[in-house]
Amino acid sequence: MLFPLTSDEDIDTMDFGKIHDTIQASQMPPTTVPREIGIFRELSICVADVNIDCDAIRGVGLAERPLLSLIESERKNSGSRTLAYDLITPWSACEQVGIGLDTTTKAALEPSPLTPNERVVLFLHGGSYVLGNPIAYREPVGHLAHYTSLRTFVIDYRLAPRHPFPAQLHDALIGFNFLLAQGFKPQNIVLAGDSAGGHLCLDLLLLLRHAGSGQHKFAGLMLISPLPSLTLHGDSLASNGDHDYLVNLPITSPNMPLRLFYRPGAKYNSDYKQELKDQMLSPSNGSLAEFPPTIIQCGTAELLLDDIRKLYNKLKLDNPDTNVVFEEYPEMVHVFHRFLFRPESKQAYEALQTFVQSI
Repeated sequence: MLFPLTSDEDIDTMDFGKIHDTIQASQMPPTTVPREIGIFRELSICVADVNIDCDAIRGVGLAERPLLSLIESERKNSGSRTLAYDLITPWSACEQVGIGLDTTTKAALEPSPLTPNERVVLFLHGGSYVLGNPIAYREPVGHLAHYTSLRTFVIDYRLAPRHPFPAQLHDALIGFNFLLAQGFKPQNIVLAGDSAGGHLCLDLLLLLRHAGSGQHKFAGLMLISPLPSLTLHGDSLASNGDHDYLVNLPITSPNMPLRLFYRPGAKYNSDYKQELKDQMLSPSNGSLAEFPPTIIQCGTAELLLDDIRKLYNKLKLDNPDTNVVFEEYPEMVHVFHRFLFRPESKQAYEALQTFVQSI
């Protein structure tokens, strides 16, 4: 069993490095971009080449101190780390700039704008912050790129428990700043993510909004079955427990993925519970104003349904003049988009296509 039920009494005997290795040995299976819809390239970012303004991070709540520590650690390591990512290019995007199947595709796989105002997607994958990588997401993200006709960057952010919060946010910020350095503009970037990647999208937006430079003004936001919060209370956690495939361990278990993500090995006491309410962990606990046009999709059979509904209501309340779309797909489970044989998956991708065309 990948996530056995444990208790705080077991923490002192738990080897979180071994837990990490065990989880990684059970990674999501690899996929590929179907050749008929596009191509991809594996690339990497030299982290030392990406500038991060530390002053913009100060005062960002619970994430401030560990983020600054991670940035300082990178600087001391003399730029030895690289951050891998996939660039997925659909043929539909190639055709828009005159690159056909019978011509060179080299330019289409370079991480720089094909046109001065090219729109692209920055995609942050799911996996409860402990699983997932660009390789596992090539097929579903390939379809997303195909339907939206947008080149898509998929960041291979670090995973917990070996790399707990906010390492994932740090890598997402590096990925975003890298795109800016390549010449992409914030207003031409569509931010997207599924499950924990949706949560990471919210965190990145909150961090950029806090920086006050206007860089949070993305073209749009696509949230697919997003993890809304680390404090989950919806009735669907119980009512959909027999329908969804998500691990449904109680938060009191230190082996629960969200406990592995935030301070693995910490006991679930009153201080820990209070920390989970911080907006960088539970975004709806603060203002979500100034968010871009957003689409949220989920299934009615998923554990997170009620909490996703609360997220939508909060986004709608805080952004009354912004288009916020919410779609529920009957009897569908968490991130049903991956089940490409289902007609609902095709319908969801078509809705994402319509959304992108509207922004």
